[in-house]
Amino acid sequence: MRLEAESELVREAVSAEYAEFVIAITELGGVTALMGILALLFWWGDRRQSALVISYAIAGLAVMLALKTALALPRPPEDAMLVALESEREGYGFPSGHAFAATVVYGGLLSVSNRSRETWAVAGVGALVIAISLSRVVLGVHYLGDVIVGALLGIGFVVAMNRLTRGVPAVGFAIAIVLAVPALVITGGREDTILAVGGALGGLLTAGRINGLPALRSRLEGVALAAVGGGGVVALQLAESVVSATLSLGALYAALVAWIVVVPAVVGHVGSAVVDRRSSRYAEE
Repeated sequence: MRLEAESELVREAVSAEYAEFVIAITELGGVTALMGILALLFWWGDRRQSALVISYAIAGLAVMLALKTALALPRPPEDAMLVALESEREGYGFPSGHAFAATVVYGGLLSVSNRSRETWAVAGVGALVIAISLSRVVLGVHYLGDVIVGALLGIGFVVAMNRLTRGVPAVGFAIAIVLAVPALVITGGREDTILAVGGALGGLLTAGRINGLPALRSRLEGVALAAVGGGGVVALQLAESVVSATLSLGALYAALVAWIVVVPAVVGHVGSAVVDRRSSRYAEE
């Protein structure tokens, strides 16, 4: 079922000298990169669509962590790894979380933006998901069967979330909470599951503000949003590194998602104040 022999053929096709390139590809399916991409899209693009996919990602994280813990199937042996990666030795191997998450996020963005009938868009997303999935096999942290099942589950999850949410981000975050709480129990309170619970709560508490957020007025404001928003995200992640209590971690993750949602209002308010001040000065002159 996990296609061990076929996985070995994939691994043998890529030598260790390309390890950095393969790792760069695999990072595109990691939590940090995916949330960073979704945050930028939320600040610069269609906020309702981006928030909806953020809720998909958080809900999907809870489902995947619970499923992997329940099945408890191991990763390939360490000698299968392309290079030594300490961070990839922990956790379970089936199904692939990277393949699932990449499908949910990139496929979700394709779906909610109504571009799923555009051949080039589908081909681009498909190629990206395949590249991320195969990178996991090449690195030796998953078997080919793991990534195939992960991607298929991701497609099914996006279809289900599209029907359940009907395009409403608040519903997506509510579903994420419903899925994250039992996942927290199943995983024994794993930090990643606490992220799902806190993130879902933060999204639900702020989803009602999305429609009232100010539109992006200029490229300069877009740069300011990325700088201020990114700075806040980094600060919260630094705080996470010194916090160990479960409730505190949950609160930090809730604050992280809430910050992504509300920062356009903060930057917009400051921008309006600067414009008003300059207008007053010109009027006085």
